[in-house]
Amino acid sequence: MKLSKNTALLPINREGMGSLNLVLTWDEKHLVLIDAGLPDQIDEVSEAIRAEGFSPENLSHIIITHQDWDHIGCVSGLKKLAPALKVIAHEEEAPYLDGSRVPVKLAKRLEEYDTMTEEQRKGVDPWKNMYEKSPIKVDIKVTDGQELDICGGVKFFHVPGHTPGHIAAYLQESRIIVCGDAVNIAAGEIVDFNPIYINDMEMAAKSLEKIKGLDFDGIVAYHSGYLKIGGAA
Repeated sequence: MKLSKNTALLPINREGMGSLNLVLTWDEKHLVLIDAGLPDQIDEVSEAIRAEGFSPENLSHIIITHQDWDHIGCVSGLKKLAPALKVIAHEEEAPYLDGSRVPVKLAKRLEEYDTMTEEQRKGVDPWKNMYEKSPIKVDIKVTDGQELDICGGVKFFHVPGHTPGHIAAYLQESRIIVCGDAVNIAAGEIVDFNPIYINDMEMAAKSLEKIKGLDFDGIVAYHSGYLKIGGAA
């Protein structure tokens, strides 16, 4: 789904989760994916990229908004297709991606692991195995307000709360901000993400207000899609 001349929304469906809304942006030299779905969705993600007229083998960068497994699942598979692919994430999120630290939500599940039923453990084990077997090296560690001169300019905003190093990526040429799980969209409004999934409620509330105070024409929330605010196509 084309959002602007150099930005497309890639909704990847998952039963029980609705659409996971990845974003693709490009220029003459770069092809950039924002977030990467679940580990078993490499074929779906690759096909979605091809449907927009591009090859996943030509990906130059992937921007990770945060550490949750439904946002990073296909990174390892995409790096096999595009070995030169560079991973971008906030500097505070990098240790959770490269295996130096246990991801915050996984750590909470592991604390409860011994008291879980066998069925509950089946829901945790694939998540745990992915992080242990497929660490992600972050090639470009960004900070709040940093800009990269790719795809018409990408500016990063640190919006913690859901996780410590969560970022939003503002695509300057298209005036679209990609917010991962820092926001949700409901009834045409920008609202809080579900509090049961938030690591720090106070920080998340401040991040939501920060995002609302920015100047953009469209916004993407990972689990609820795209909302046009102003002049975006």
